[in-house]
Amino acid sequence: MKIKISPLTPLLCCLSLWIMTSGCEKENTTPGMQEDPFTITIQTDQQYQTIAGFGGANRMWGTQFLKPAEAEKAFSVDGDGLGLSIFRVRIASNPAEWPLILESVQEATRYGVKIQASPWSPPAELKSNGSEIGGYLLPEHYGAFKDHINEFVQYMADNGVDIYAVSIQNEPDIQVSYESCDWSPAAMIDFISQYGHLIEGTRLAAPESFNFNSSFTNALLNDTEAVKNIDIVAGHIYGGGLAPLPLAESEDKEIWMTEYLLNLNTGNAGAAPWTSYDEAAKWAESLTMLNTVHEAMTHNWNAYIWWYLQRYYSFIGDGEQGTTEGEILKRGYAFSHFSKYVRPGSVRVGTQASEDTPLNITAYESDRQIVVVVVNPGAVAVGNVNFTMPSAASAKAYATSAILTVQERPVDVQSDRVITGILPESVTTIVIEK
Repeated sequence: MKIKISPLTPLLCCLSLWIMTSGCEKENTTPGMQEDPFTITIQTDQQYQTIAGFGGANRMWGTQFLKPAEAEKAFSVDGDGLGLSIFRVRIASNPAEWPLILESVQEATRYGVKIQASPWSPPAELKSNGSEIGGYLLPEHYGAFKDHINEFVQYMADNGVDIYAVSIQNEPDIQVSYESCDWSPAAMIDFISQYGHLIEGTRLAAPESFNFNSSFTNALLNDTEAVKNIDIVAGHIYGGGLAPLPLAESEDKEIWMTEYLLNLNTGNAGAAPWTSYDEAAKWAESLTMLNTVHEAMTHNWNAYIWWYLQRYYSFIGDGEQGTTEGEILKRGYAFSHFSKYVRPGSVRVGTQASEDTPLNITAYESDRQIVVVVVNPGAVAVGNVNFTMPSAASAKAYATSAILTVQERPVDVQSDRVITGILPESVTTIVIEK
């Protein structure tokens, strides 16, 4: 793993002192540390959702799509790979554009990644305004749009790519000045009821609203015909929507968060550039991202997909705003604390703290492992946390903070517990072999 050390010498001195003394019984006097240890019980008998994966999106327009070298960094679990397990792509309205992303999705498929595809607009000739921007899909062309989606899925299948899931529309509930299409809940219900079961060779995700609009989502789930044809309840969390979805759970639907981004608002007109922000500000925003992942998991969501995985504010640099094209960025390493270690098929299990804790903790179980992800958004380190579980044969812990990047941390492994310390403003993943 790469270790990137900043020149913050005084902070490093305090950190080194804490590392040397965290396993000792004598009183720990490191400044800014919670001294009293506490226990987190991993409750493997309390099982929640099965994890579908953590992912990111391809570029949606242009020609700068993910290349093989970047795909290896994004999807591999070996070496410095980020272990992303879902790749979101656009269903272009013009089939002539489909070959442009073929190399990217073929590379993702090599790593066993799920491909989730979303249209931003049906073909313009099927819409009310004859444009790829705005307007709505004419009801008399519902069948033609179903065919368009099926043709995309079949084209990919003919080229060795399985499309795991498709949606009907990206963000159907907002009006924008770029490629888009307006859908009311009633219109989407009609389309899914009549044609959802005729979309072949994939799963159907809906509605992909801007902020998990509950009125939109629940309208689909409350319709007795539409709900039969929906496999995944999908949505975004811009400006809200990060909350439980009990109706989706009661209907036994997977819940996928399919798009979110944070970029210190640098995409806004006239905004300060990314390069004007220091690493502390960027890391603070990365912690915000990690907290949204944590919260999504505690709401029993099955998947979390970031926006562009290769962008200056994202996981892999694109050569803009001071980044090096193809270089894994700090935010990518931070996200990998979930994506690389919490693998598809893992089941989230319960955690119980012995006392109130500032830590955000989730745990996941697979056949051979228990993985615990701890996000500490606070400025206080927490020493000697006891993670107890039915059995622990061995364990490794990795931490990322403003000054460390996926660095292995000291752990004390006993028969039924793992003891380690948690750094301030950090994310730590503990991988426990049962």
